[in-house]
Amino acid sequence: MDSYLEERSRAFNEGSTFSCPDSCERYGCQELDLHITISLVDLIAISITSGRRASDLFKDHCKLGFDPLDEKEPWIGRLTVELRKPCSFLDGKKCGVYAGRPLACALFPEAFFVIEDGETAFQKDIFRKFPCVRTRVPVSPERSKVLQQLMQMSRREMFLSDFYLFGISPLIIDLKNVAGEGLEGIDVSAGERVKLPHARLEHLLEKRLLGGETLDEWQIKICQLDTLAGIEAFWKMKPWVDQLVTMGSNLIGLAHQFDGSRLRPLRFRR
Repeated sequence: MDSYLEERSRAFNEGSTFSCPDSCERYGCQELDLHITISLVDLIAISITSGRRASDLFKDHCKLGFDPLDEKEPWIGRLTVELRKPCSFLDGKKCGVYAGRPLACALFPEAFFVIEDGETAFQKDIFRKFPCVRTRVPVSPERSKVLQQLMQMSRREMFLSDFYLFGISPLIIDLKNVAGEGLEGIDVSAGERVKLPHARLEHLLEKRLLGGETLDEWQIKICQLDTLAGIEAFWKMKPWVDQLVTMGSNLIGLAHQFDGSRLRPLRFRR
């Protein structure tokens, strides 16, 4: 795994001419509504760079996130691990774990200029303050190739993390059967569509998981990454998970709903 992380860190800046403008207040590190999904490989890399245990990093700097599959269906989403915002690794205007920073951070914003509809995403309100996206960032053909490799690495790392932590990738959760809890205190007028704040969805998710065995099981698996043996066991899963990605394995037709604090599988159509 050490050689993999070294190759990964080298590729972060290989052929890149991008650097954050001095005028930027590091909005990407601080904007609460910009969710940074990380993999357990990211967590291990930060652990090595910072000298802190993975379990402590997870407890102090990460949270379980909820990423809706469709804005029109906010109740159905993918369970993720996210960095807490504002990012506590930000030291002034510098990243305190730069060499081991998450892949999502290393890809921003260059990757958006080489993927389909990437530049369209920058039209969203959340990016209006970002000086780095007001003009196109130059990306050479060589850098574009490296970015494509990093995006493929990111996809495989997410699959690996999901399978290790949740036993499935992606873990889709349908919150519709507990939606009433999320609407508490919100005025629901007849005939009006209610837009539920994303923070409410994540609070509902956390409320259901707390005190249940499922969350405890995930935390135990995170703690195992504090040891060399635990990291080796995690990394041994990579070859067959990579094969699943190559084969195009996708379990997105399977969702889970809460039964008390436990998650139960069900089939659904998207």
